[in-house]
Order: sequence, then C-alpha cells, then structure tokens
Amino acid sequence: MTRDRQGALPVKSNPFTGRVHVYFNTNARRKAINPSTADSATRRSKRVPRSQESSDRLAFIIASALVLAIIVYARRFVDPFKPTALSYQCLALCLLAVAIAGRALLGYRARETDPGNLALPARVVWPVLIVAAVLPYLQTLRVSFLSDDYGLLAAMHAARSPLDALHSDAFVTFYRPLTLLLWWLGDRLWHGAPLGYHALSLILHALNALLVYGLGRRLTASAYAGFMAALLFAVHPLHVEPVTWLAASADLLCATFAVSSLLLLEVGLTTPAPSRQRFAFAGALTAFLLALLSKEAALALPGFVALRGALVKGPRRTRRAITLGAAYSVVLIAYLALRSAALGGVGGYRMPLSVWNTVFPSAEMLMLGDFLFPVHRTLFSSALGPIMWPAALVLMAGAALWWLLGLERVPADRLWLWLGFFLLTAVPAWVFLWRPSASLEWTRFAYLPTIGLAWLFGDICFGRGPTMRSSGAVAGAIIIAFAALTVWYVTPWRQAGRMGDSALKGGVRLVGELYANEGRDPTLYVSDLPEAWYGAPIFTNCYPQALNLAIGRPLAIWVVSARQDRALVHPETMAASVLSPGEHLVRWDSDARRFDIVRTGGPRP
Repeated sequence: MTRDRQGALPVKSNPFTGRVHVYFNTNARRKAINPSTADSATRRSKRVPRSQESSDRLAFIIASALVLAIIVYARRFVDPFKPTALSYQCLALCLLAVAIAGRALLGYRARETDPGNLALPARVVWPVLIVAAVLPYLQTLRVSFLSDDYGLLAAMHAARSPLDALHSDAFVTFYRPLTLLLWWLGDRLWHGAPLGYHALSLILHALNALLVYGLGRRLTASAYAGFMAALLFAVHPLHVEPVTWLAASADLLCATFAVSSLLLLEVGLTTPAPSRQRFAFAGALTAFLLALLSKEAALALPGFVALRGALVKGPRRTRRAITLGAAYSVVLIAYLALRSAALGGVGGYRMPLSVWNTVFPSAEMLMLGDFLFPVHRTLFSSALGPIMWPAALVLMAGAALWWLLGLERVPADRLWLWLGFFLLTAVPAWVFLWRPSASLEWTRFAYLPTIGLAWLFGDICFGRGPTMRSSGAVAGAIIIAFAALTVWYVTPWRQAGRMGDSALKGGVRLVGELYANEGRDPTLYVSDLPEAWYGAPIFTNCYPQALNLAIGRPLAIWVVSARQDRALVHPETMAASVLSPGEHLVRWDSDARRFDIVRTGGPRP
C-alpha cells in the first residue's frame, strides 16, 4: 500500500456505499471520496441531458396522476359506502410505488454529484439532537397517568419483587417482561410519580434519535444524511403518542434495543478484526433478544438483517444474508418458545380482519400516509376550522412532491434497504391498524417502522446536497413545521390528564361521602366516564385501578357504558334493576366535574 504526495493512506472502502475513506496525516481528519468523481468526462457522459430529465419528470407526474385517479375510482368498488376511507394512505403508497418504478421506466439516473463534506462534529450533533428530541415534549412532564397507565402502575405497586412483576397480569395477552421490570423499578425509585416515567420516556426518545444518527451515518457514509434523518425522527408529530403516553413506553424501549442491535451488526460487518466481529455479533443478538422482551414489534428484524446482508457489496453475499438471517431467526424462535410457555399460546394476535387488509396491508398505508401527512384532523377541524386544513394539505403535498422527486438521487441499494426496513417492521402491526384515525391514534405502532422513512429523508437530503439553498430550505421547513405540529399535538394530552385527575378527585370525594354516611365502603357502578380527548385516552380502561390507588384500599368498582362493544352493564339496565344495599349507580357530570348518584340500593323486596 502506497502513500500519495500529501501522505494520505487509503483504507478499506465501505462495502455498502462504494466510498473510499482516506485518512490525512496532517490533520487526522477523515474524508469520504467518491471514486466516480475522478473521471469527470465519464461522469458527464453517463448523465441524462437536462431536457430529457425535464421530460421524464413531466411524464412521471402525468403517470402518477393517472395511477392515483384509477386507485381512487377503484376504491369505490371495495367499499361503496366509504369510498375515501383509506384513500389518502393508499394514494401515498401508490405514489411511492410509481416513483420507484419511474426510476427504471422513465429513464431516471442518480446524479453523480459531490454534495460536499459538511463538517458535523459530535460535540455539535449530539446536543442538537437531544434538544430537538426533548424540547417539543417538555410539556409532557406535566401530563398525568392515563388509562392503561393505571393498570400497569397498580400491578407493579402490588408486586413485591421483580419475579412477582414478571408474573403479574398487567399484560394479559402480551409478553413484555423487560417493560414490566422498567415499570416496577420506576415504582420503587420515584414512588410511581408520573414525572419520573415521563423523564425516562424523554431520555429513551433522545437516545433513539442518537442511535438513528449513528446507524444512518454508517449506512450512508455521510454525517449529514444521518443528522437530517435523526432530526426528522426526533421532531416528527407521529411520535407524540408513544413519547407522551406512558403505557406506550414499550415502543421506545423496543426501538432502543432494535436499533442498537443493527448498529452492532453494522460494526461487525465493517470491522476487520475477528475478535471485534465476534463481540459485535454477540452484542447484536443480545440486543435483539432484549428488543423482543420489550415488545414483540421487533420480531420482523431477521428479515431486514437478511436484506442488509444481501445488499452488502462483495463476494458471498447470498451466504452472508442466509447466515445473518439464520442467526437472528434462532433468537426469534427461542423467544417465541419462551413466550408460548409464559402465555400458553401466541397471545395478543389475531388474523387480519378483512380482505383489503390482506391484499393491501393497511399498516403500511396508514403509517406512510400519516408520515407524509401528519394531520390531526380532529384537532385541525375544531381549532382552526377550514382555514388551516387546506393550507396544511397544500404544504404537505408540496413536501411529498419534494420527497418523490428526490428519490432519483438515492442509490437503488439504499432505497430498497430503507423501504425494506419500513415494510418489514410494520408487519406485526397489520392486524391492529386496519382503519384510519382522524386523531392519530395507534401511531405508537409506527415508532419503529418510520425510522426507515427517516433514513430515506436523510438520504434524499444528502443526494440533493447540503449546499443547495432550495433543497436545504425545503428540508428545514419540513423539520420546523413538524416540530411545531408536535408541540401542538401534545396539548390534548395535557387536557386529557386534567380531565382524568378531575374524575379521580370526584371519585375520591364521592367515596368519602358515602363512607361517612353508611360506615362502610360502597360498591359503585360508574357510567359516563371521560374516555378520550382528541385522541388522548383518559379512562378507556383501568378506572377501578386508578380509584383504588387514589383511595389506598381496594373497592368494588364496576364501569358501565352505553357503548355495546365495551359494556359490562348498560346504565339503563342498571337504573331499572334492583340494587343491593351499599350499591350505587353514579354518573359523571363533565360540566360540574362531579359524580351524581342516579340510584342507590335499598332493602330487597
């Protein structure tokens, strides 16, 4: 190996990107050089003429419009009563498919331009990403427990040891022991205060943004691409539910270990030392197991790992892909066996609910549509009315077009890798996400899959170049707009927490009054509880556990509802039936913020 005139010593090229990393002895800085830039004449000969590029773009837009029109029209035959129920998600997915096909059909070529080396030292990147991940969610520190949080808190409060926590029935149909241990530890460290759990969620979200940056930088050999991907991931409004709702902290923990596993795998694939390779692979498999024990959303990771091995340039790529996929599959099989032994079956999953969900998986459509168009329709229509809604759609449609026209600058291997991560990690959510939500509910299922879309965004920014003013302005506008939406979307969760606290205080006050009059604990049948506020759950579940925790002793509390799918007993039936002594049917008055006694049990006839 020889040195050049400047004393540069070439090292091993990146097997995925084809870039050669050169170390300069003068300043010990690493610089990425694209070998294709050496021969400018060859580069110019391969580039598609500008006039042809314009024609290709016009043809692409026309073809996309025709495909979208066909899909919208065909959607009527699938569901004639709600022809636009899944239209915008379906349109986004089809538009992306047309864009990928357009790369080959319409003559697109990735421009071989040098986007420039943007100096991004770690002492700048890390604080910026941490601030971006924490700042929009600061008001979550004042959000109380909501809905399922009380069930987890009550189960962990009753557990005397970590072993008791693992055997609790907090997750009846799911096996998430690591998440339960985290809740048990939080109950002991900060005595079950919501502030401690929210602080931990923010730490996990910031750590995930740093991991997305580190892995994206390795996969693209660009600090700028990794930084832009992590920045978008940190501020995206689709992550409001998993970061704000404490019961969804399992998604944060699962993403932490899943991305850590992929990062360690990347280290093992690129390091030349055999000892470091074995250590990195062992750490990757261990992190994968921890991700599965946090939440089952990571079970599709072996497929992505096999795809990653197949896309590594060099000999024996097929053998490498099979080996990596098999190693991760062994860990997955061991986890499934452990899960089956603990739950007595698979638990928590069911078959797809409709033919439409099977043919066109709704999970991907919902996630992709909400990622490109994160519009909280319920909040928009109530707060700003018809003015904000069209403006938001126009801005987001422009951003989506910016994405689609930037796909030609992403290398084909990396494009398949980003989309493969998005599609594969969304597989576990197929059976849950089968209908659209106007209030961005169930977006906790999108926390892990949207990492692939964030990497795609960073790669598009890298391909367009950080020095291009128009491209940088659009990317910056997308990030700023999404951060502002995140701050806004957190607001209903604070209001939901206040409404939940009011219902708890009203219940404590009512129990105290009844106990003073009767000299014993009453049996309550509670109706008309606040269930949700603009997508934020209040007491869709676990009000009895919440009231028992607030009072400090177990009471007989039954929630009755007029909704058929959730009803234990209908309020009308309870009002007409004969209640035993000590039993009370009460109804929550949201305006007065108190419980009204509808009927009190008396002597039996």
